[in-house]
Amino acid sequence: MVLEKERKIAILNVFREGAVREESFRFGGVKFHITEHQIGWDYATAEALVARYDGYVDGIVLSGVQKRAVVGNVRWINPNYLKLMRAAVKTPVYLADDIREFFADWTLKRVMKEQPRIFHGKKVLFHSAMISPSLSLLAEAGAEVQGAETLLLTRMPVLLRGMTQLKAFLRLLKSTGRIELFGSNPARNATKQDVQETFATWVRQSDVVVTFVNLLHLMPSFEDFRGKIVIVDSLTPELRERLEEAGAAQLIEFIPAHPELEAVGNKQFSLWTALIDQKRIAEDSTLTFDEYVLKWIQDSDVKPGRLGSSRGLVRRCAFIVHPLSQRDIWKTPGLAFMESAPEKIRKMAEYAAARTPVFYYGRLKGAVSETTGQEVECDIYALAATPKQMLAMDEEDVYEKMIECARLAEKRGASLIGLGAYTKVIGDAGVTVAKRAPIPVTNGNSYSASTTLWAARAMVEKMGLVEMTGTGKRIKGKAMVIGATGSIGRVSSLLVSLVVEELVLVATRPDKLLELREEILELSPTVKVSVTTNPNPDLPTTDLVVTATSNQGGTILDILRVKPGAVICDCSRPLDITPEQAALRPDVLVIESGEVLLPGQLDLNVDIGLPKPTVYACLAETVLLTMEGRFESFSLSKQLSMEKVKEIYRIGVKHGAQLSAIQGPNGVITDDDIMRCRKLALQKLPSWPVQALQPEMQET
Repeated sequence: MVLEKERKIAILNVFREGAVREESFRFGGVKFHITEHQIGWDYATAEALVARYDGYVDGIVLSGVQKRAVVGNVRWINPNYLKLMRAAVKTPVYLADDIREFFADWTLKRVMKEQPRIFHGKKVLFHSAMISPSLSLLAEAGAEVQGAETLLLTRMPVLLRGMTQLKAFLRLLKSTGRIELFGSNPARNATKQDVQETFATWVRQSDVVVTFVNLLHLMPSFEDFRGKIVIVDSLTPELRERLEEAGAAQLIEFIPAHPELEAVGNKQFSLWTALIDQKRIAEDSTLTFDEYVLKWIQDSDVKPGRLGSSRGLVRRCAFIVHPLSQRDIWKTPGLAFMESAPEKIRKMAEYAAARTPVFYYGRLKGAVSETTGQEVECDIYALAATPKQMLAMDEEDVYEKMIECARLAEKRGASLIGLGAYTKVIGDAGVTVAKRAPIPVTNGNSYSASTTLWAARAMVEKMGLVEMTGTGKRIKGKAMVIGATGSIGRVSSLLVSLVVEELVLVATRPDKLLELREEILELSPTVKVSVTTNPNPDLPTTDLVVTATSNQGGTILDILRVKPGAVICDCSRPLDITPEQAALRPDVLVIESGEVLLPGQLDLNVDIGLPKPTVYACLAETVLLTMEGRFESFSLSKQLSMEKVKEIYRIGVKHGAQLSAIQGPNGVITDDDIMRCRKLALQKLPSWPVQALQPEMQET
């Protein structure tokens, strides 16, 4: 009978001071016996113990001993580490550094893949930057790195800011041989009241804190971690619970959550390194340690480090608005007097405003997902050009203004920027801006198209004048899309074709109309589709009209020919149907599409042209994508994807976005407004469409 070998590991823990501790357990099918000496920074004792255990145990673990300090291209190997390594001739010696660096990189890259701008522009405070495995990666990610080395080594309240100062300080320590960096000073000073008070102040001023479990447990209070991202090599269950109770925004641990590690109970990287290597030796593996770690990761389905809840971490996006008319410009504080100025002066002011620099306008706070609890804040930037002025300006100048908004947004930590109103129409609908902006760009047209059908169908149902057939509630009637070949118009046409029996497509280019007709028939082969460049002949028999043009003040349809009880969904910006035109037909329901109520207790501190807290669909798309963690140029160009329209709808439903109170030319449309319109329509319908064809009603 062959007895199973018990592998013996000696741990020399320089960070703690106390008694000898022993325990036995299994890891990966291998039996281990651990003897831990807590020697409290006594490197002479450590050297003697290494020599004593050399050849008598299977592995020696140096817990709390750092192999090196690194800041950019400045490196210093720990002299104490070299001395201890030389004391062992037969037995392998294990430290945490290499495998900790591997998991730090893997974990943080995963975080940055999911949230690309999470560290950009953030103040990142390191308990000890020079020995942290994440310093270079976070600096490259655009973080403002800061180190507390001077405080921990000398108790001087001097914060090292940026890689330049950190490099200079490491060079100084190296040139003077100040090995205290690797010794007891940091841990002992971390317990001093003046050091703790200074560090707590720095924590409050930072966005992210990077530390080690051995330093973290010395802190008397975690209250200052509220709202902060905390990055740490590992956490005990007790420390994790304390940080969560304190309200830390997000906890990021480098060591992964793995059943075998949880069973062992000791989650120090140095011991973990020894256990994996001893398992490799026990199996007589021919693989190197690095190769074996990769194999073990795959075989055991190990994931990158543990990521705690990010419910407290507010994600940031941005959005661009602009005045839709001169009247919107005069709403600016101090400019109200311009409304009564001579027309020539008003035009000059409109021209001048369009050429002023973009600026931070306000913000939307309090958008919170009903499903995940993720909170989003949206900064709003203004470009002071009306649509008329944008069309008159050089396209490149308009692009540059939008790109400047993106630059400003990036500096404030936004991960995505949305284009509002005419900024998403001008030029190539965001393509050029997205190529040159420092953060992803979305024009919001996917959600605008989605909410078009959402709002229009809801109003048709409320009017109750058109029969709904089938389990999918297909509208048994005719719909028309004006501007059908445009960005929103095309996708609106595709969506509307799914819920009506007959569809009329209207646009100025016959070739594009015929192409779209073929596309719709492939998607909805049972719908009757016709195309025309003139909407008026079909208006008397059309139940739903969607307008999606880039109209600049012209008349796109004869309102007097519209069927009584019809719903006109105006999703053009500026609007196609003026209040004066709508007033001519109180028996026709004119609505404006794209208004959304985001989930949460919204706080919008600026006027965007809608009753608060309602927002446009393009703004809602930007917020919802940020809420979902989809930091990408989702909607671009004038050719939208049906799949993306459906996808953003699903994202909105997931997080709790709702269709807001529908807006009409004169404000919110109430149930009384709908019933009044319906009553007038019922009075007219018996003699329709004869009335529409009378000569006096054909005048525009």
